Amino acid sequence: MIRRLRLPAVALVLAVSPAASAYDVATSKSGAPLHWAPGSVAFALALDPGPAEIDAATARTVAVAAAATWQAALADSGVTVAIADGAVAAAPHAADGVSTVRWLVDAHDPDLEPGLLGRTFVAYTATTGELKDADVVLDAADFTWTSSLGGCGDEYDLQSALTHEFGHGVGLAHAIGHPEATMFATGDACESTKRDLAPDDVAGLMELYVTPAADGGGGCAAGGSLGGSSGPCLLVGAAIAAAGRRRRRRPVAAVAVVGMAMVATSVDAAQLRRLAVDELAARAVVVVRGHVVATAVVRDPGLETDSTVVVDECLAGPCPARLAVRRHGGELDDDGLAVGGEAELAAGDEVVLFVRVDRQQHARVLGGVQGLWRVDDDGLVVRDLRGHDLATSTGWRAGEREVVSLDALRLVLRPRAR
Repeated sequence: MIRRLRLPAVALVLAVSPAASAYDVATSKSGAPLHWAPGSVAFALALDPGPAEIDAATARTVAVAAAATWQAALADSGVTVAIADGAVAAAPHAADGVSTVRWLVDAHDPDLEPGLLGRTFVAYTATTGELKDADVVLDAADFTWTSSLGGCGDEYDLQSALTHEFGHGVGLAHAIGHPEATMFATGDACESTKRDLAPDDVAGLMELYVTPAADGGGGCAAGGSLGGSSGPCLLVGAAIAAAGRRRRRRPVAAVAVVGMAMVATSVDAAQLRRLAVDELAARAVVVVRGHVVATAVVRDPGLETDSTVVVDECLAGPCPARLAVRRHGGELDDDGLAVGGEAELAAGDEVVLFVRVDRQQHARVLGGVQGLWRVDDDGLVVRDLRGHDLATSTGWRAGEREVVSLDALRLVLRPRAR
């Protein structure tokens, strides 16, 4: 598949990732699947202030329905998902053991990143993958929302978005290979089908929350049993069948679940509005090409990761010789925080970064993962948005791997170069 950005005189080549064969679960850096211990997972709502088009009472009703969707699939698993009674004050994310849902209504909110429609801040124990809390944020500063199935223009369906984000909150990553899944990374404008789970979503839950038999068989084959015991597989089969029946009420194609092999990924996943190169360039304070020489995780007050970048070339703006770039998340002293859509840098990377400055004067990659381009050995610059939802003017689509020459990028940035 070939697409073109508006880059002068140079074609942009897109390489679409191979479809995954089944659901994805999020993991810690050591590979431990992220999951809740048996018990109740209660999301506290902080829905005031919120957008004018959806009042707090309506948003609560929607959130209850989204949580109930996951709870129906988790029945008899030992984990319950619900909405807490009452309300809490809206505040930036904190690994405080309280899972929250809130709107971002201020363009200067510390949890807001330009271009990100919604994302989940997931706190966990690094060695075990046990979840501590999951804070969902939805951008009402830059986007318009709806709670209705009818009369949608260019709004985003709150129930679909919340159901999707709650999926990240219980440990699932994007199901790239299954377009019918709630956790799939694309859809249509005003889409509402993510309100209902597909068999693939349920299969991921079963992998996380149905205990394998003692022989360690691990996973239900299609039509088979889990570790030689038919009980858990009957639960899997019943839940998948129910999900399939719910989906068939909508005019969409059914999903065939074949094999149900697990693919583990990092928790990095978000719903994004695609930021083109020219928009990134217009909004960035500086644009640099450089090498990452060090990273360090700090508590300030939550977990943040600082990356030191030696600047090899200033592409736009007043560039320093070295740049300290901060992102949300990281692992330190067995505490972990993963945040969808963040640009992760590693020592040794050669990168092009579009940089903004937050109100604490920390440099951050503009648009999260969208402002990070990696330079390969051939001098090509690569932005990898696979595994993310992209909102465009014509609807949702799957993020892709974009490749452009460094010379083409320089041409786009030349008017801003100093």
